Amino acid sequence: MKRRVIVIAVMLLVGFHLVAATIGAPAATVRLTKTTPISMAELDAEVAEYQQSARAAGQDPSTIDPLQVLNLLINNELFRQGAARDGVKITDSMIDSAYASQKANLEASYGQNISDEQFSEVIKNNFGSVEAYRKMVGEQLMVDSYVRLKKADVLNKPVSITDTEINSFYRKNRTQFVSPETVKLSHIYIPFSADQATNDKNKATLDEVAAKIKAGTMTFEKAVVDYSQDAQSKNKAGDIGWLTMDNTDAQAGLGDAFFDVAFTTDVGTTSPVVTSLTGYHILKVLAYNETKILGLDEPISPNTTSTIRDYIRSELTSAKQQETYYQAINGLVDDLRKSATVNILYKK
Repeated sequence: MKRRVIVIAVMLLVGFHLVAATIGAPAATVRLTKTTPISMAELDAEVAEYQQSARAAGQDPSTIDPLQVLNLLINNELFRQGAARDGVKITDSMIDSAYASQKANLEASYGQNISDEQFSEVIKNNFGSVEAYRKMVGEQLMVDSYVRLKKADVLNKPVSITDTEINSFYRKNRTQFVSPETVKLSHIYIPFSADQATNDKNKATLDEVAAKIKAGTMTFEKAVVDYSQDAQSKNKAGDIGWLTMDNTDAQAGLGDAFFDVAFTTDVGTTSPVVTSLTGYHILKVLAYNETKILGLDEPISPNTTSTIRDYIRSELTSAKQQETYYQAINGLVDDLRKSATVNILYKK
């Protein structure tokens, strides 16, 4: 009986060691300048992150292939060893600069300043911690610097876009190049004050001015000089530029009543007093354009000389440069793998 218990105990111990060996075994080893293992724990953690991202994107997490993820980890280690061997160094100041640049980009997209604490919270919510994000930024900078060092000949080749490519892109996407209804305006403007009596007086004044302009006893241009309190447009005969019907930001700032009058007043004529969300206006319509599909050589908007052709050329150039960049990365990975010893131990 005792002997049988001992045998069972030995079998259990053997089984435990086998399991422990499986858990502790590396998923792969990588050697370019030094032998570095990639553990199963690292692989499992990385696969879990990809699966979480897939779920967040509404995709099936079971489609994540651990072997593909492992190869990405191998490539990352080859980049680290190769960059160190070839003298590529990423400093804390470079990471600080990239971190600050990301904060500035976020502020630009929101249209407002963001405190360091608020930005840190955004980073933590998306990347777990500021430290993890800075590490990721450092690795991205390392890869970018290394690729630009080793594949400069590929990346520096000029990109050319042919007229055939531009025309083909335009034909396939022409319904995207729609100019919305636009109107060019001048105005006479008095902003709201904190005192209602003053507001009532200002509106009455502009009502009289609008009546005089309509009667022909005062020109719009003279009324701008004498009455408008918009310093930016006052020395330009009240010109405030082009307004587009789909400009939701302007509509939110000015109000529906302003838009309704702006887009229904005839070209060359002036409006009665319009109350916007910020004050009182008399509008003069200088020009009007209907909604239409833009031609290749028409300006993107009335406020710019850049044409649809220019825009397409820029987009196609960016796409080709991005494709070239990825080709350079893949080419460098191939070079590193040829020089390295990679032993994949993971089995599905």
